[in-house]
Amino acid sequence: PIIAWLLSQERTPASLANSESSVGMRGNHWMRSNALRHPLFWCMVPSIIGPSAFNTAFFFHQVHFAQVKGIEHLIFVSFFPIFTALTVIVMISAGWALDKYGTARLMPFFQVPMVFAFLTFALSQDTWSLALGFAFLGMTSGANATLPNAFWAEFYGTAHIGAIKAMVMAVMVLGSAIGPGMTGIMIDQGIGIETQFLGVALYFVGVTGLMMWGIGRAARDLPLAQISTEIKTPQQ
Repeated sequence: PIIAWLLSQERTPASLANSESSVGMRGNHWMRSNALRHPLFWCMVPSIIGPSAFNTAFFFHQVHFAQVKGIEHLIFVSFFPIFTALTVIVMISAGWALDKYGTARLMPFFQVPMVFAFLTFALSQDTWSLALGFAFLGMTSGANATLPNAFWAEFYGTAHIGAIKAMVMAVMVLGSAIGPGMTGIMIDQGIGIETQFLGVALYFVGVTGLMMWGIGRAARDLPLAQISTEIKTPQQ
């Protein structure tokens, strides 16, 4: 009943548009083929793959990770509610921040907590420090449920958003398939899970820098006011 009530009226973030039609960069509604030829999309691909791949890998190898840390698996899973709580809190908070600031300011930094999460998982020496890692992990998971959907609409317009988001989802699913297999192979090759998590933290540092650069450049092409209802596609 609560979901039915919440979905009874369509909600468009105030930062995106004041009309039913919202244009993206250069005042256009971008088609998927045009989006795939734009550098911003490829700057975002690592940020799409990262949370999907390494969140999945972390939970997939949870028994092995608990053994490496020398704690009972039951104690390890007892921290899951911390992850869930932070996910929900940040999901709601990110929606408020999205309305206030827009995705251009928020997106470059929403995966920074993943850096601290995997650093904590790699370096933690006591059980309770894992709780902090789960909290950081939940922060990005919550933001990831809110910000990216609005980002694609804000930067590429809404006329062809279904096709663009379908491609994004395909990349995300690819990441979820790559993550557990890649980390599992490295475990079998003698590369410890803690060492891998240090590499994952470094990966998210690189992803953050790439998003800062790509979104910073692309934001210059955003219209000052997205009020056009004429559907246009870029001629590229």
